[in-house]
Amino acid sequence: MLPRGKHFFLRYTIAICAALICGVFFPACRPAGNDDPETVVSRDVSDSAGTGGVGAAVRQSAETPAVLPPIPETAALQDGGTSAGQRARGGSALEESAGTAAAPGAGGVPQTGSGGAQSRPSGGRNESLASLSGVRPGSGRGVFIGELNPVNYKTVDPAVLLQMGMEQYQVSFILGERYLNEKKYDRALTEYNKALNLKPDYAEALFSRGRTYQIRGDFNHALEDYTKTIALKKDSAAAYNHRGYIFAHRGDHAKALNDYTQAIALKKDYGDALYNRGYSYRVQGQYDKAIDDFTRLLQLEPDNAAAYNQRGTAWYYKENDAAAIRDFSDAIRIKPGYALAWHNRGTAYRMSGDKNKADADFAEAARLGYRK
Repeated sequence: MLPRGKHFFLRYTIAICAALICGVFFPACRPAGNDDPETVVSRDVSDSAGTGGVGAAVRQSAETPAVLPPIPETAALQDGGTSAGQRARGGSALEESAGTAAAPGAGGVPQTGSGGAQSRPSGGRNESLASLSGVRPGSGRGVFIGELNPVNYKTVDPAVLLQMGMEQYQVSFILGERYLNEKKYDRALTEYNKALNLKPDYAEALFSRGRTYQIRGDFNHALEDYTKTIALKKDSAAAYNHRGYIFAHRGDHAKALNDYTQAIALKKDYGDALYNRGYSYRVQGQYDKAIDDFTRLLQLEPDNAAAYNQRGTAWYYKENDAAAIRDFSDAIRIKPGYALAWHNRGTAYRMSGDKNKADADFAEAARLGYRK
């Protein structure tokens, strides 16, 4: 029987050793904070500065915002609402790949090739649309869909478009974009189906129908449409990014990483794909690569609170609490009401041994509505 003093010393030594072994050799022992990540499909869907804490998200692409359901784990199509430059950009039409330019905010890529794009009207910018009536596409003076402002989709008259020489499959596509923007998803699907029945290789309609399925949570059909889009339009960065999101949603981060990497190869400054790839790297424990992607994204979007939160999460799992605290603090500076970042910073403070600051951050997170 050991004397009481020695017995206490032995127990204390064993406890310290156990704690060190757990914290140093088994990083999973570190509290994970909130492992519900922010979801960002590609930024085509929407977040960015939202949820996702010692957890993360996937983004989509930025045109017309639409919030997708969170990825379980929860990861990203994220959204926490965002401001320009920091969103998990959300629902919008087929984004142009490198080298091509879509009409601003357009719900689809300017039509080309099999997509049905016509050559630009030859009469100059002052020639009225009325003067183009009856001119058939392909004549060099047909309607150029890429120049139609999506803002006007709400008032588009199918009969007028047909009279102007637009093909029915194109009219159906434009109506589908209108209904998608109005969140009338059943009607959007009906129009995209009409377009695809008339022209099965219409890449833009396939992509937009895939987005509609994705927003509705029908990931199987969305995956099929994105895959068909890629087969027809191999330079579509947006299609790779969206399909990567579907794979990530299913937990197949290896396939997701392949698609995000292809999207970035096609469009090197593709913030949504950088965010999503960083998230998948983090989930797979490739923290250095995750940090690199979020750092690249922050060079493009310095006010992206969600990216700071995600990078802070990666630092946390690397057990660099000082770097994690800096990033969570930046997320809070940019978005003071970011409850998850408050919670995450509290977790990092707790791991660094600063109980007072940890308790203060946890209290603020709770006040802002954070719940595990």
